Amino acid sequence: MKGFKTTKKWLLAGSVAAMVFSGACSKDTSSDDGNVEGSEIEIVVNNYGRTFPSGMDENKNPYLEFIEDKTGIDVTVQVPPAEGYMERLNVLMASNDLPDMIYSPDATWFVNYVNQKALTPLSDIVDKHGKNLKKHIPEEAWAAVTVDGEVYAIPHILQEKGSEIVYVRQDWLDELGLEKPETLDEYVNVLKEFKDKKDNVGLVMTDSLGRISPFLGAHGIQRNQWVERDGKLVYSSTTPEMKEALAFLSGLYKEGLLDQEFPSNSLQVLGEKVANDRAGLFTAAWWDTRGPILTNQQNNPDAKWEALEYPVGPNGDSGTAGSALVRGYNAVPVTSDNAVAVVKYLDFIVSEGFRDIFLGFEDDVWSMKDGVATTDFEKHNEHLYRQMYTTVEPLDPETTKIRLDSLGPEFKLYDNVTKIAEHAMVSEYNGPPTRASGQYGGQLKSMEDEVFANIIAGNQPIDSFDDFVDRWYKEGGQEWTDEVNEWYKEQ
Repeated sequence: MKGFKTTKKWLLAGSVAAMVFSGACSKDTSSDDGNVEGSEIEIVVNNYGRTFPSGMDENKNPYLEFIEDKTGIDVTVQVPPAEGYMERLNVLMASNDLPDMIYSPDATWFVNYVNQKALTPLSDIVDKHGKNLKKHIPEEAWAAVTVDGEVYAIPHILQEKGSEIVYVRQDWLDELGLEKPETLDEYVNVLKEFKDKKDNVGLVMTDSLGRISPFLGAHGIQRNQWVERDGKLVYSSTTPEMKEALAFLSGLYKEGLLDQEFPSNSLQVLGEKVANDRAGLFTAAWWDTRGPILTNQQNNPDAKWEALEYPVGPNGDSGTAGSALVRGYNAVPVTSDNAVAVVKYLDFIVSEGFRDIFLGFEDDVWSMKDGVATTDFEKHNEHLYRQMYTTVEPLDPETTKIRLDSLGPEFKLYDNVTKIAEHAMVSEYNGPPTRASGQYGGQLKSMEDEVFANIIAGNQPIDSFDDFVDRWYKEGGQEWTDEVNEWYKEQ
């Protein structure tokens, strides 16, 4: 489909059903002997709006040349606009001019097209030609792309186990003679002292109920996870522990210890409040030491921030939300004759090619001296586009440490990531997205967001949580739960 590169055929040109029943799905590419020298593949990836240096683009740059030289594969890259990326993929899948590989960050997209038999089964091909993929990608990640015993995508894993860690203004603690809080009660006391004596907004959270996972963890629960109860999996947001956590947050809001403006707090607004001395204790993302915390210290040289231990709740619980291991899906449409070449391309990316593409070329973008990695930030930013090719990643702590330390050891990024990993609470379900999750998941999430926000803000009583649980099960949650537990029994 080389014409796709230049003509950008995004117009609807057919149907998935027509594509599936054309006979393409009967091809057996697994019998290929694996010699891909001179093969041509076309891939669709997301560049997330990154720019290119002058004279370069997604098909003309040193990183793609590096990949092609090492693999012997001619790779043509298509980059749909970052805004509306998923809509573009759906239009593409309905066309009759498909690439050899499509990268999707969306689980629902993946399972929908598996169900439509529009994606190539890859188990045999990965077994024969993806030894590095099997070596470097954890088994539980493969479970998330396996449907009815067959692998339908190469998973893109997330290196970091989670994102949220609590930070506090240590200079405020020192000024007020307060110790670092450890228990939930001690956290509440610090918030009271900061509110009364430092004129701050209290605990900041976002309009999407973001940046609260350590306070949910103190009640032994997280959102958007499946937890085991009496031998079965139940959705975490429907549990009694979640009701207790919401009651706690609602109490903070009523006392003015939780930012009264949270319904209008975007992440940008949250960052501005941290940067402008309006927040003294908040749940940071691990990279915020290079973001709003750094900006605050630049604005106020006296500001000193320190990471806290996660708050321990009344039953001894603590923790932060663990991220889903799989962050994306590399799928091969059934119309492609080049599944072997795609797998061998990805096998190179996950192994020999990973460090150069992920970090940038050594002694160009970054360098190592006396055991310490440093980054040329001008080069790093100029060549960020390279990361669109890393649609697969190994679990590689060494490379992760080089990357984070090279951004500045004073930001303690690796320490943050390590601490989060030690306290991450993860879902008991790591199978593929189910049919019901694709059909009902979006509307159930919207209902949950609305009800939880209203409970926290005092617009609905805490007992409305029980009505939410009833609705959740009636409006698709029961089907979802049944499908999840069918998978759980097989484990």
